[in-house]
Amino acid sequence: MNRSKIVGATALASVMAASAAHAEMSIGGFTYGHISDAGGGQSQTLSTNSLYVSYSDSLDNGMGVSSNMSIYAGQILTAVSIDTGMGTVSLGNNRDSAVDKMDGNPACFSLGSCGSAELGAWIDGDGASGNSVMYSNSVSGLDFMITRGMEDATYNPTMSYAVGTSIMGATVKAGLSSIDYKAAATTDVDPSFVTVSYSIAGLNLGYGMYDSDNGSEETTMGVGTSMGGFDMGVQFASLDSSTDSDMMEVSINKGLGAASFGLDYTDTDEAGGTTNDTENWRFSYIIGF
Repeated sequence: MNRSKIVGATALASVMAASAAHAEMSIGGFTYGHISDAGGGQSQTLSTNSLYVSYSDSLDNGMGVSSNMSIYAGQILTAVSIDTGMGTVSLGNNRDSAVDKMDGNPACFSLGSCGSAELGAWIDGDGASGNSVMYSNSVSGLDFMITRGMEDATYNPTMSYAVGTSIMGATVKAGLSSIDYKAAATTDVDPSFVTVSYSIAGLNLGYGMYDSDNGSEETTMGVGTSMGGFDMGVQFASLDSSTDSDMMEVSINKGLGAASFGLDYTDTDEAGGTTNDTENWRFSYIIGF
């Protein structure tokens, strides 16, 4: 090791030692994969193999600061957040759009394949935003986020807004992205979503509506429960688009500490015939630390 590296390492060690009483660091990760059979033979896919590192500390002025690093799919993504006392400002290349942060599907009960819309090409504003700048805060029971995307050759800055709250025991989330294209021939869109989840008598109920504002709208409903140490649920989704389609998915999962396993059966029917109809069995596994 040359002199500059020795000095640098010593300085870093001194800083870390001085702030050790206030700083917190954690490391975690998980592996998610599945074996599926859609009628044409079995296939195995390792969908996610991820490592997460987070570090938090306090600035001299009392503000909180944190950094989160995600390593997966050959990428290293980092987000830096500053808690100002009047909300949190987040920067970096790991900031999704506000809508993407909140549009999770509460009607889905699969172990590893739950996202937002199930059937359509849902536009959440994330791809158009690039590396967003985010502001988030909680006021009077409302959790809200606002992101501003970066301008590039295709898009003007994309603004995205999302809010979540609890109403009479139901968790309600909604959001809107404003995507403005630079090309005059491309129609601007304002995709939006609403989700509602509610638990009663051991049942978890979920509803989601995803409108891409381009002629594609999807609604989904589901119910889940726990029985005999297993989590299970059923989801129904309907896509209203140029080609309509419907989906039913039945899921059953089992958690065993550091590992969880799940089995899904998905039946998708496309309007206008049976050519593109599919049935799929999927066995999923997640191991984390």
